[in-house]
Amino acid sequence: MNYLKALVLFLLIFIGLIYLSGQNAKQQLMMTLAEQLPQVVNPSLNNAIDESQELSRMSHSLVDDLHDITFVSKLPADLVASLTVAELNLSKTKLSGSNTVNWQFGNHTLYASIDSSVNFNYWLVAFWAGAFTVLGLLIDYLFTPIFKFQPHRKKVSIPVQVMTGGDKLSTAIEESRWFDGLKQQGLIKDLTAQQELQLASLKEQQQCWFSIALQQGLNIEQSLQAAEADDMLCFDLPNQQVIIHGVPIRLSKTPLLYYFWYAKRKLEAEPAYLNPPQGKPDHKNGQQLAKLMQQYGGHQKAIRDLDEGLKGKTLDQNRNKIKTELQRVLEDFACNYLFDSERDERTARYRYSLKLPAAKLKLGS
Repeated sequence: MNYLKALVLFLLIFIGLIYLSGQNAKQQLMMTLAEQLPQVVNPSLNNAIDESQELSRMSHSLVDDLHDITFVSKLPADLVASLTVAELNLSKTKLSGSNTVNWQFGNHTLYASIDSSVNFNYWLVAFWAGAFTVLGLLIDYLFTPIFKFQPHRKKVSIPVQVMTGGDKLSTAIEESRWFDGLKQQGLIKDLTAQQELQLASLKEQQQCWFSIALQQGLNIEQSLQAAEADDMLCFDLPNQQVIIHGVPIRLSKTPLLYYFWYAKRKLEAEPAYLNPPQGKPDHKNGQQLAKLMQQYGGHQKAIRDLDEGLKGKTLDQNRNKIKTELQRVLEDFACNYLFDSERDERTARYRYSLKLPAAKLKLGS
């Protein structure tokens, strides 16, 4: 028996079962939340003075209620032990991505994005992967002798010297069709020969940025430019957005201005900011940030809060909102544009600064 083949087959089946059961669990979670969230959220908003504030409060409250969910699989084998909801973001602004739901409230739409993780019964996954591996090896053993009797075709290769330009283009596209999946999703429709050649030549990370740009609504040419753009974080405050690696991302106004404030500190070579102690707001930096918000049209409530001083809790909340909104678009790439933290040994509080070096920051678009 070829033990290497058996091991590879077992790992492929094991990973496949994990993926399929995980997707099934998350799909059921989204269906349940799509039905239950309107029944919970809408009545609470009917009596709310500030809808955005109430949505933020409920986001944190519901995460505690939904943290651990007992899951009953619809698959033949119960491979999933439980679901964990790590983060829930309720918003009046449109959220995109596969893990989002929306519903109607009054004359406008509400949105929710859910970040969840799946806990598996790994011993059961391993059992079924082993069973399918044995079945696969048995089928291979039975059918391999049949195919050995098939006549072999001799493959004739065309020398590179006699290939035309069209042949080379066709060969390049045949060898790299990573973007076919984007076509199936409807993100790509008509491509010129030149565009297909450009797509075929993109490196793996550039392919990811191209896909992100398409999902953000950019056209083919704009997405190609984003894929090949410099790794920069630019702030476009008049349009209430940041531009990361050439991809525009719209952010809520208050988190955007806090993000801008951290970037400004980095550009001015100021040290990582130490969160103020509880009950002792930082009045000096609070006034500076309030002036910044007044300059760029920040919300009056946020400005009034800052007049009382900059609070550690407010900083934490806005960093979390920045993280949520960037991860919604960039997924794993978002971590490069978030924050470094270090604990101050004397006070046991944390210091925060942007991860990106100052050379990769631009305060104007």
